[in-house]
Amino acid sequence: MDETVVLRRLEGGVLRLSLNRPHKLNALNRESAEALIAALRSSEHDHDVRCIIVSGEGRGFCSGQDLDVFRGRYESGERIDVAEHLRHTYNVVTLLLRRIEKPVIASVNGIVAGVGLSLALACDLRIAASDATFTVGFGRIGLVPDGGGSLLLPALLGLGKALELALLNERINADEALRIGLVNRVVPTDQLEESTERVAAQLVEMPPSALAYTKRAFNRAAIPNLAGWLNEEADLQQLASDHPDHREGVLAFLEKRAPAFNRR
Repeated sequence: MDETVVLRRLEGGVLRLSLNRPHKLNALNRESAEALIAALRSSEHDHDVRCIIVSGEGRGFCSGQDLDVFRGRYESGERIDVAEHLRHTYNVVTLLLRRIEKPVIASVNGIVAGVGLSLALACDLRIAASDATFTVGFGRIGLVPDGGGSLLLPALLGLGKALELALLNERINADEALRIGLVNRVVPTDQLEESTERVAAQLVEMPPSALAYTKRAFNRAAIPNLAGWLNEEADLQQLASDHPDHREGVLAFLEKRAPAFNRR
């Protein structure tokens, strides 16, 4: 596993974990998911880590799953065990982000899409650059939101607005994301790192026990069945991925053409 796909920097009690596949707009693959899992696990009981920032290198936070890694299998018609993939990658990331009793800030710029949006939703706070854009994206390739997105999005926004974003798959800008409560703050793009670190520094000065118990309380009150739902979500995603519409959606995306979905 090449740990450079996730950069780590610890300073002043703040651990920054930065996705480092800028040539792919930080699209996630198994290697980057496993590197993120390893970094989160090592930080969970590290007393030097008081706050975690998750960010992305380059022009975007995370554009979702890297579909190129499955291209050959889609072209050949080979079945992909999506549920297994989720249970060993993004579901683990989401559970760790919620379980770690330290504040986690998503520092987002550029494109935030698909499971990249789910990653941001799993963090405690979201600070967005003014150039950030957000899209659920899954429906365009015949899938449902995963990585906890199908629970966390309505938990944050309410069922109506969450369904609007998931069903229409429209891209929204940072100001609209702030208006609907998808992000906590919007800052000028060139001030994103400084602004995020300022909030992190405030959190470092807070009593760790109070932060831990507050996060535990909110988890139990708002999303008590997260682990169980992630399993159900993975099963639903498998049903979606086995449908011909998913293969058509992915191939259309990779081939840069309009999809021809089954209308029956």
